[in-house]
Amino acid sequence: MASTPPAPAPGRSLPVALLQTVYLLLGLLAVSALAGVLMAAFFLPMVSAGSAVAKDGVDLFESYPTELEVEPLNEASRIEASDGSLLATFYTENRIMVPLEEISPHMQNAVVAVEDRRFFEHGGVDPKGMIRAMASNAAGGATQGGSTLTQQYVKNALLMDAVQRGDQEDQIAATEQSYGRKLREAKLAISLEKTWTKDEILNAYLNVAQFGPSQYGVETGSRHYFSKSAVDLNPGEAALLAGITNGPNQYDPVSHPEAGEKRRNEVLGDMRREGHITDEEYETYTAQPVEEMLEIQNVRAGCADAGTSGFFCDYVTRSLLNDPSFAPTYEERRKLLYGGGLTIRTTLDPATQAAAVDILQRKVPGDAQHGFGHSIVTVEPGTGKILTMAENRSFNPFEEVKPGESAINFNVPQALGGGSGFPVGSTFKPFVLQEWLENDRSLYDKVSTVRDPITYAPAKCLGGGAWRESSGWNPDNAVSVPIAPMESVLNSTKFSINTSYTDMASQLDLCNIANTARNIGVVPATYNPYDPTTWEMPIEDMYGTELAPAVLVLGELRISALDMASAYATYASGGTYCKPQGISEVVDRNGDPMEISGAECHQAVEKDVADAMAWTLQQDLEDPRATGKGKIIEGHPAGGKTGTSGSQFHTWYVGFTRQMSTAVWFGHPNANVRPGGFAVDGQMLRSGSVWGNTISLPTWQEYMTRAHEGLPSEPFPAAPTPPASPSGEVVQEGVVPDVSGMVLSQAEDAVTSAGYTPQVQREASSDVGQWYVIGTNPAAGTRLPEGETVVIRQSTGGN
Repeated sequence: MASTPPAPAPGRSLPVALLQTVYLLLGLLAVSALAGVLMAAFFLPMVSAGSAVAKDGVDLFESYPTELEVEPLNEASRIEASDGSLLATFYTENRIMVPLEEISPHMQNAVVAVEDRRFFEHGGVDPKGMIRAMASNAAGGATQGGSTLTQQYVKNALLMDAVQRGDQEDQIAATEQSYGRKLREAKLAISLEKTWTKDEILNAYLNVAQFGPSQYGVETGSRHYFSKSAVDLNPGEAALLAGITNGPNQYDPVSHPEAGEKRRNEVLGDMRREGHITDEEYETYTAQPVEEMLEIQNVRAGCADAGTSGFFCDYVTRSLLNDPSFAPTYEERRKLLYGGGLTIRTTLDPATQAAAVDILQRKVPGDAQHGFGHSIVTVEPGTGKILTMAENRSFNPFEEVKPGESAINFNVPQALGGGSGFPVGSTFKPFVLQEWLENDRSLYDKVSTVRDPITYAPAKCLGGGAWRESSGWNPDNAVSVPIAPMESVLNSTKFSINTSYTDMASQLDLCNIANTARNIGVVPATYNPYDPTTWEMPIEDMYGTELAPAVLVLGELRISALDMASAYATYASGGTYCKPQGISEVVDRNGDPMEISGAECHQAVEKDVADAMAWTLQQDLEDPRATGKGKIIEGHPAGGKTGTSGSQFHTWYVGFTRQMSTAVWFGHPNANVRPGGFAVDGQMLRSGSVWGNTISLPTWQEYMTRAHEGLPSEPFPAAPTPPASPSGEVVQEGVVPDVSGMVLSQAEDAVTSAGYTPQVQREASSDVGQWYVIGTNPAAGTRLPEGETVVIRQSTGGN
C-alpha cells in the first residue's frame, strides 16, 4: 500500500515546513550521492541558514539501522486431501507467497506504472518524486506520497513484523505520520537496494502488499477476485489489483464497484503512458464493466470452509496443535499453522469420503427433527492412514448453529474435537477374545451359556486381586438362535452370547483384558492420545469403577469410533497396530519436510492370534445365522462385529477387509434415547427393536461395497487348527472317540469327525455333572464302520 506523509497543519508557515523538509533531506545526503546532488542544488540556501538543524538531522539519520531485520512474513497454510485438492487454508493474514516468475508481467508493469515509474532507475529513494511531494506538502497542497516501491516494501515489512510479534509500540512506529518514519524507511530502502536486485524487491513488494480488505499478496488477491493465479492476469485485471493497494477498502470492487473501476482506469492510463499497453488495449479494458471481470472466490480461514471434510480438517489441525514433535509449545505450533506457509498433506480419500457423506445423509439426514447421529470412519490396516471421516452433520465451529450443524466430531476422542465417546456394546468382545487366545485358549473351547449371577472375577490390579460384588451381576442374552448350555467360543462370538463371555472373563483377568485393549489403542474417549500418561498410567486408574465384568463384556465403555476402527485394523494387518494418522506429510514454506509424530506402527499382537481373530470375525459376518447376517462385501473377504449398548441407545458395526477397517456408529449424540418412530431407508424403526445389525451394519456394508469398487480381492487367513481331544488323543476315523467329560456340542463334533452319526441319550448320573457326557455306546475305542450311529450319553445330574 502506498504511504503518504501528512498534509501541512493549518496555519503552518512555509519556512518551518521547508526546514522540516531540509531536516529529512540532509539525512538522505549522508547516504545517497544521487539524492545529494539533486537536493543540495535545490535547497542550498536553506541548508546554510539552518546548519544546526542540518547537523541534528544527520545525527538522527545515522542513528537508524542500516539493515532491514524482520521475521518471515505470515503466509497462509494449506491443508490438502490425499489427491492434492485443497481442503482448507489457515492464516492470520491471507497471504500466498509466489516467486516473480509466477506473477504476470502485466501485474508487474501495472504496479511499477502506478506506484513508482522510475523504480528501475533510482537507488531506493526517488529524489524527483520526493521533491515534488514535499514541495506540494510544504506549500499546503494536497498530500502526496513520495515513497518508492522499495520504501513501501520496507514500511509494510516493518509493520507486518511488528504485528506478528505483537509489539504495539513498533506497530505505531511503523505507521505514524512523521518525517522520522520516512527517514528510517528511506535509509533502509537505500541499504536494501545495495543487497537485493530490483526483481527481488519487486517480488517482495508484490507478496507483502494488501490487494483487498483481507487479501495479502498478489496471489491471494488474484484468487479472490478472479479465481485464477497471478501468473494468468491480463492487463485489465492487473490494473484493478494494482489500484486496490492504494485503498484496500476504498477501492474494493465488490463493495465499491464505481470507485474500483475508476481507479482501474487510472492505472490503465499510467500503463499506456509507460508503453506497457497499446491504445487499443486501453480502450478494450477501460470499456469493460468491473462487475463482468470478477469471479469472486471467498476463502475463510479454518475448517468451516472445508465442506463435507470439515470434521476431518478439524481433527488434523487439533492433531498438529497437540503434537510436540511438530513444535515444542502449543503457541509455537499455532503460529506455524496460521502463519508458517505450510502445506499439510493428509490421508483423506475424497472418493470414499464423498461416498460416506452421501450414504449417511440419505439414511439419517442430519437436520431431521429426531436429532439422531450417524458416522463412518475408515483406517487403512498396516499404516494407520485415516481414509474417511464423516458424519451426518455439517461442520460449524461458530456460535450460531442451525439444525444439522455441529462442531462435535462424532468419530474422535474429546481432545481432538470429539465428545466423551459412545458405549461400544459387543464390539468390545473381541478384546476379551484376544486375551483368551493369548492365554493359550482355543476358539473350540466350550464355555457355559447358563445365566448365573457372578459375584467374583480375577483382577490383579484391584484391591484383593479381584472384582467382587455381593449382590452379583446377572447377565442376560439377546440371541436369535437356540443355544446349548455349553457352546464353543467360536459360536459364542458369532452369536454374541453375553453369558459365554461372562464365563470367559471370569476365567481370565479383568486388568489384563483392559490392558490388552489399551495396547491396540482402545482407551476411553476422554483421554488424550497425545498425552504419554494415557499409555503409562495404571489401568485401574484409567478405568476406575468401570473395571468390571458388566462393563467389559457388554461394552459400556465410551470409546471413539476412530480408536475402534484402528484396533480392528490390527487383526486385518496380521497383528500390526498403527496409531491413527490423518497427516502424511507437512512441508514448510521452502518445501522442506517437517517432523511430526507419524503413525507409530508396531507388532502389537502375535500373528497367529491376529489371524485367528480375523478368521473368527469373518465367520461372524458370513454366517447368516450370526450377528453379521451374511452381509458380506461381494468379492472381498471381510469380518467384523455388531454392537448394541445397554437399552439400545447406541448401535455399532466395526468390520474390516485387508484394505480398510471401518467403524459405523448410530445413536443420539446429546442424550440417551432409544431410536424409534422414524424410518431409515424405508424401514420404520420400533423402539426396543434396533440392534447393531439394524442400521449400522447395512450402512457399513453399503459403504464398504462402494469403497472397494476396483480394488483387488485379498484373502483372509485359514481357519485355526482345532486342538486335540481332552484325552490328548487325536480323533481317528473308524474308531469311536473318548468323549467322556465333554460338553454335548464338543462330543458331537468328535463323533462326527470320526465318521459316525451322533445320537443323544440323556440319563441320570451322580458321578457326572449335568450337561456333561458320561460316555458312548459302543464304548470308546470300538472299531466301527463309518456311517454307523454312536449314542452319546449325556448326564442329567444325580436326579
